[in-house]
Amino acid sequence: MDIKVISGIVGVVFTFGALFVQVGEVLNRLSALESKSAPDTTIIEQDVTTLKSEVAVLKTKIEEMKAKNSNPLMR
Repeated sequence: MDIKVISGIVGVVFTFGALFVQVGEVLNRLSALESKSAPDTTIIEQDVTTLKSEVAVLKTKIEEMKAKNSNPLMR
C-alpha cells in the first residue's frame, strides 16, 4: 500500500470519530435541556391581572373627566 492511501484511510477514520464525538456532545446538551423545567410565572400573571384592572379604572376616570370637560354647563 502506498503512504497516500494509508494516510487517506487514517484521515477518514479520524473524521468519522470526530463526527461521532460531536453527535454525542449534541445529544448530551439536548438531554440536559430536556431535563430542565420552565420557570414559575404565576407571580407575573398575577401582576399583569392587577395592572390590567388598574388600567381599566384609570380609563374610566379619564372618560369621566372627558365627559365632564365636554359639558359646557360644568365648566
